[in-house]
Amino acid sequence: METFEFPKIHSFPPLYTKQPNATVLQQQLDSWCSIILSYCEYYKVSTISTTGTIVYSQFEELKIDTLPPIFENKQINRAVDDEFKSDIIKHLIHKLNKAEYINTKIPDQGILVYWKSLADWATILYDFVENSGQLGTVLTIYELTKSEDSGLPESLKNLDYNLLVKVLKNILIKQGKAQILMQEGTDQIGGVKIV
Repeated sequence: METFEFPKIHSFPPLYTKQPNATVLQQQLDSWCSIILSYCEYYKVSTISTTGTIVYSQFEELKIDTLPPIFENKQINRAVDDEFKSDIIKHLIHKLNKAEYINTKIPDQGILVYWKSLADWATILYDFVENSGQLGTVLTIYELTKSEDSGLPESLKNLDYNLLVKVLKNILIKQGKAQILMQEGTDQIGGVKIV
Protein backbone atom coordinates (compact mmCIF):
# COMPACT_ATOMS: atom_id res chain seq x y z
CA MET A 1 0.00 0.00 0.00
CA GLU A 2 1.18 3.50 -0.83
CA THR A 3 2.09 5.72 2.10
CA PHE A 4 -0.39 8.45 2.97
CA GLU A 5 0.60 11.76 1.47
CA PHE A 6 0.26 14.46 4.09
CA PRO A 7 -0.99 17.86 2.90
CA LYS A 8 1.60 20.63 2.50
CA ILE A 9 0.58 22.24 5.78
CA HIS A 10 1.97 19.18 7.62
CA SER A 11 5.43 20.53 6.71
CA PHE A 12 4.68 24.01 8.06
CA PRO A 13 6.64 24.34 11.36
CA PRO A 14 4.19 26.69 13.19
CA LEU A 15 1.44 24.06 12.83
CA TYR A 16 3.16 22.04 15.58
CA THR A 17 3.06 24.79 18.21
CA LYS A 18 -0.20 25.92 19.79
CA GLN A 19 -0.81 29.44 18.55
CA PRO A 20 -1.82 32.16 21.05
CA ASN A 21 -4.17 34.02 18.67
CA ALA A 22 -7.70 32.53 18.97
CA THR A 23 -8.53 32.88 15.27
CA VAL A 24 -5.25 31.31 14.17
CA LEU A 25 -5.64 28.57 16.78
CA GLN A 26 -9.11 27.75 15.43
CA GLN A 27 -7.68 27.33 11.91
CA GLN A 28 -4.82 25.30 13.31
CA LEU A 29 -7.18 22.93 15.18
CA ASP A 30 -9.34 22.57 12.05
CA SER A 31 -6.22 21.80 9.97
CA TRP A 32 -5.10 19.10 12.40
CA CYS A 33 -8.57 17.57 12.49
CA SER A 34 -8.69 17.52 8.69
CA ILE A 35 -5.31 15.76 8.62
CA ILE A 36 -6.48 13.17 11.18
CA LEU A 37 -9.70 12.43 9.29
CA SER A 38 -7.95 12.11 5.89
CA TYR A 39 -5.21 9.93 7.38
CA CYS A 40 -7.69 7.66 9.17
CA GLU A 41 -9.88 7.29 6.09
CA TYR A 42 -6.86 6.47 3.93
CA TYR A 43 -5.67 3.69 6.26
CA LYS A 44 -9.23 2.72 7.34
CA VAL A 45 -8.30 3.54 10.91
CA SER A 46 -11.25 3.69 13.27
CA THR A 47 -9.45 3.88 16.61
CA ILE A 48 -6.53 6.00 17.77
CA SER A 49 -5.09 6.58 21.22
CA THR A 50 -5.52 9.94 22.93
CA THR A 51 -1.94 10.72 21.85
CA GLY A 52 -2.63 9.95 18.19
CA THR A 53 -1.14 6.46 17.98
CA ILE A 54 -3.02 4.12 15.64
CA VAL A 55 -4.89 1.43 17.57
CA TYR A 56 -7.08 -0.29 14.95
CA SER A 57 -7.32 -0.44 11.16
CA GLN A 58 -9.70 -2.49 9.04
CA PHE A 59 -6.73 -3.44 6.86
CA GLU A 60 -5.57 -6.67 8.51
CA GLU A 61 -2.30 -6.77 6.57
CA LEU A 62 -1.36 -3.22 7.58
CA LYS A 63 1.62 -3.02 9.92
CA ILE A 64 0.39 -0.25 12.21
CA ASP A 65 3.78 0.34 13.84
CA THR A 66 5.30 1.19 10.45
CA LEU A 67 2.82 3.97 9.61
CA PRO A 68 4.05 7.57 9.62
CA PRO A 69 3.03 9.29 12.88
CA ILE A 70 0.20 11.80 12.55
CA PHE A 71 1.58 14.40 14.97
CA GLU A 72 5.20 14.33 13.91
CA ASN A 73 7.23 15.36 10.87
CA LYS A 74 10.81 14.11 11.08
CA GLN A 75 11.81 15.99 7.91
CA ILE A 76 11.32 19.32 9.65
CA ASN A 77 12.10 17.93 13.13
CA ARG A 78 8.72 18.92 14.58
CA ALA A 79 6.19 17.15 16.80
CA VAL A 80 3.07 18.21 18.66
CA ASP A 81 3.37 18.12 22.45
CA ASP A 82 0.91 16.05 24.52
CA GLU A 83 -1.03 19.05 25.85
CA PHE A 84 -1.70 20.38 22.34
CA LYS A 85 -2.55 16.85 21.11
CA SER A 86 -5.17 16.73 23.84
CA ASP A 87 -6.64 20.06 22.61
CA ILE A 88 -6.75 18.74 19.04
CA ILE A 89 -8.48 15.50 20.09
CA LYS A 90 -11.02 17.46 22.18
CA HIS A 91 -11.70 19.72 19.18
CA LEU A 92 -12.28 16.65 17.00
CA ILE A 93 -14.71 15.22 19.58
CA HIS A 94 -16.56 18.21 21.03
CA LYS A 95 -16.47 20.87 18.28
CA LEU A 96 -16.55 18.81 15.08
CA ASN A 97 -18.36 15.72 16.44
CA LYS A 98 -16.08 13.57 14.29
CA ALA A 99 -14.86 11.33 17.13
CA GLU A 100 -15.77 10.09 20.59
CA TYR A 101 -14.14 8.25 23.43
CA ILE A 102 -14.63 4.49 23.33
CA ASN A 103 -15.34 4.77 27.04
CA THR A 104 -15.82 8.25 28.52
CA LYS A 105 -14.98 6.89 31.99
CA ILE A 106 -11.65 5.51 30.70
CA PRO A 107 -10.44 7.97 28.00
CA ASP A 108 -7.11 6.11 27.75
CA GLN A 109 -8.90 3.31 25.89
CA GLY A 110 -8.77 5.63 22.90
CA ILE A 111 -11.18 7.35 20.57
CA LEU A 112 -13.26 6.27 17.62
CA VAL A 113 -12.60 8.51 14.62
CA TYR A 114 -15.62 9.17 12.40
CA TRP A 115 -14.23 9.80 8.94
CA LYS A 116 -17.61 8.38 7.97
CA SER A 117 -20.59 9.35 10.10
CA LEU A 118 -22.36 6.76 12.25
CA ALA A 119 -25.46 7.34 10.10
CA ASP A 120 -23.44 6.50 6.95
CA TRP A 121 -22.09 3.31 8.58
CA ALA A 122 -25.66 2.41 9.65
CA THR A 123 -26.91 2.81 6.07
CA ILE A 124 -24.11 0.59 4.70
CA LEU A 125 -24.81 -2.08 7.33
CA TYR A 126 -28.59 -1.96 6.85
CA ASP A 127 -28.31 -2.05 3.05
CA PHE A 128 -26.00 -5.09 3.21
CA VAL A 129 -28.38 -7.03 5.46
CA GLU A 130 -31.41 -6.03 3.37
CA ASN A 131 -29.75 -6.75 -0.01
CA SER A 132 -28.48 -10.13 1.18
CA GLY A 133 -32.01 -11.12 2.24
CA GLN A 134 -31.13 -11.39 5.93
CA LEU A 135 -33.57 -8.88 7.48
CA GLY A 136 -35.07 -10.44 10.61
CA THR A 137 -32.29 -13.03 10.85
CA VAL A 138 -30.02 -13.15 13.90
CA LEU A 139 -26.49 -12.52 12.66
CA THR A 140 -23.23 -12.81 14.56
CA ILE A 141 -20.60 -10.09 14.74
CA TYR A 142 -18.45 -12.41 12.60
CA GLU A 143 -21.11 -12.51 9.88
CA LEU A 144 -21.39 -8.71 9.91
CA THR A 145 -17.66 -7.98 9.80
CA LYS A 146 -15.59 -11.01 8.77
CA SER A 147 -17.60 -13.46 6.66
CA GLU A 148 -15.97 -14.12 3.29
CA ASP A 149 -18.88 -15.87 1.58
CA SER A 150 -21.80 -13.58 2.39
CA GLY A 151 -21.13 -10.80 -0.10
CA LEU A 152 -19.96 -8.55 2.72
CA PRO A 153 -19.00 -5.16 1.23
CA GLU A 154 -15.35 -4.07 1.55
CA SER A 155 -16.40 -1.14 3.74
CA LEU A 156 -17.69 -3.52 6.46
CA LYS A 157 -14.83 -6.05 6.37
CA ASN A 158 -13.00 -6.11 9.72
CA LEU A 159 -15.06 -3.21 11.04
CA ASP A 160 -13.95 -2.34 14.57
CA TYR A 161 -16.21 -4.00 17.17
CA ASN A 162 -16.48 -0.76 19.18
CA LEU A 163 -17.53 1.15 16.07
CA LEU A 164 -20.12 -1.49 15.18
CA VAL A 165 -21.58 -1.25 18.69
CA LYS A 166 -21.89 2.57 18.35
CA VAL A 167 -23.59 2.20 14.94
CA LEU A 168 -26.05 -0.33 16.36
CA LYS A 169 -26.82 1.42 19.65
CA ASN A 170 -26.69 5.07 18.54
CA ILE A 171 -28.43 4.72 15.17
CA LEU A 172 -30.13 1.45 14.21
CA ILE A 173 -31.63 0.56 17.61
CA LYS A 174 -32.87 4.13 18.09
CA GLN A 175 -34.48 3.96 14.63
CA GLY A 176 -36.15 0.67 15.61
CA LYS A 177 -34.21 -1.16 12.90
CA ALA A 178 -32.05 -3.41 15.08
CA GLN A 179 -32.04 -5.52 18.21
CA ILE A 180 -29.00 -6.93 19.94
CA LEU A 181 -28.70 -10.14 21.91
CA MET A 182 -25.97 -10.18 24.54
CA GLN A 183 -23.77 -13.21 25.17
CA GLU A 184 -24.79 -14.73 28.47
CA GLY A 185 -22.65 -13.60 31.37
CA THR A 186 -20.64 -11.05 29.33
CA ASP A 187 -20.99 -7.53 28.03
CA GLN A 188 -20.27 -8.73 24.47
CA ILE A 189 -22.88 -8.85 21.73
CA GLY A 190 -23.82 -12.40 20.79
CA GLY A 191 -26.10 -11.61 17.90
CA VAL A 192 -27.72 -8.80 15.96
CA LYS A 193 -31.14 -8.82 14.36
CA ILE A 194 -31.75 -6.10 11.81
CA VAL A 195 -35.39 -5.59 10.86
